[in-house]
Amino acid sequence: MENNPLYRLYLQLKDRVDVLSSQGNVGGSGNSPDVSELIVRLRTLENRPTNDSIVNDLVSSVEVLKRENEQLKLKLEAVNKFENIENRLYNLETEPKVQLEPLTQRLTQIENTDYNERITALESRLFPVEQYSNQIPDLTYRVNDMEKRPDLTERLNALESTVASLKM
Repeated sequence: MENNPLYRLYLQLKDRVDVLSSQGNVGGSGNSPDVSELIVRLRTLENRPTNDSIVNDLVSSVEVLKRENEQLKLKLEAVNKFENIENRLYNLETEPKVQLEPLTQRLTQIENTDYNERITALESRLFPVEQYSNQIPDLTYRVNDMEKRPDLTERLNALESTVASLKM
């Protein structure tokens, strides 16, 4: 408020009025001080163009610039993220993360153990086992069928008793 020219003029006028009143010049009509100079100065100050519109324009321009600055910051952050991604992709492409040497050694070891011959030997052993495994269900069926016949059981019991009596 101290920067306002009208306020400063008011203070100057107050100081002059105080000085004049202390001197005793203020009072009757004959002793009136000359205030025409003060009135002219007040009118020139009142007619002086104000800077309020300019200040308001500047404030609005500053607000627009602040918003644009924030938008640019967001865009720069996005660009920085893309640049970081690009560097990381480059690193992934240029530097292999998998060590191939242990895998190559294991593959060489597997190839050297000659699994082909071992598989061939297993296949040759598997053929007779397949024959037996195919015969087992057939034999099981035939034995079960024979056990179901009552004649066979009686005949076997008779044969067992005969064999048992012969040994005595």
